[in-house]
Amino acid sequence: MSLFQEFQNHEKLLGRRKLEAMDFYILNIKKNLKYEEIIYNKRNFEEFEHWYYSSYLQDKCYNRSMDEVSKAVVDFTHERDWDQFHSPENLAKSIAIESGELLECFQWNSNFDKKEVCKELADVVNYSILLANKLGVRLEDIVMEKLKENCRKYPVEKAKGKSTKYTKL
Repeated sequence: MSLFQEFQNHEKLLGRRKLEAMDFYILNIKKNLKYEEIIYNKRNFEEFEHWYYSSYLQDKCYNRSMDEVSKAVVDFTHERDWDQFHSPENLAKSIAIESGELLECFQWNSNFDKKEVCKELADVVNYSILLANKLGVRLEDIVMEKLKENCRKYPVEKAKGKSTKYTKL
């Protein structure tokens, strides 16, 4: 049985699409790895998945800059002519609504569905990108500015290992 055929057998278990399975096959041909070395020498499928996606993303150059992600989100909105509905106020409301949906993933206990959490987190980030765009600011800039402010408020020597508010440090 070929490496690709063997992987297809495990495709359902891992929940992968055929294209990803083919990419996996090609990736391992390039690296001259045997299927058995990848699966059976790994401690568990989680470690395998992490390794697979790390390699997959690196090989496919999926490392996108924030500018590319922001452009894709803004373009998506413009293509659908939704910008007319996106006032700063409406976008802020949408961020709050999506944040509530994110919080709902953890509502009754700490057991959560990672895929659902990621979907809701992506919604929050998408609306944040759109609000930053509407305000004419870059997320990278405002996040770094806030980080500088937090560094002043929470110096390592006073805040390390503490959850105390900066006014009480």
